[in-house]
Amino acid sequence: MQKAMHHAILLLLAAVATVASHGRTAEQEADRVSALPGQPPVSFEHYAGYVTVNESHGRALFYWFFEATKNPQKKPLLLWLNGGYKVI
Repeated sequence: MQKAMHHAILLLLAAVATVASHGRTAEQEADRVSALPGQPPVSFEHYAGYVTVNESHGRALFYWFFEATKNPQKKPLLLWLNGGYKVI
């Protein structure tokens, strides 16, 4: 189980890093958040979506990526995972 979680985290990091790179694909553009109901417009790019980590079990991780407003290419990537639970 631990190995599967590490694999899932690596997939999520790869997806977010790809979104952060230049030359966005149509799939990445589909994840771009252009507006939020009741919220003012923002000057930075942000993306949200799901990264499938186990297709046969229908498992995916949700991500929300916010691009840095200054020098985004030089900023570190932060991954924040909210706990969860384990069924035994």
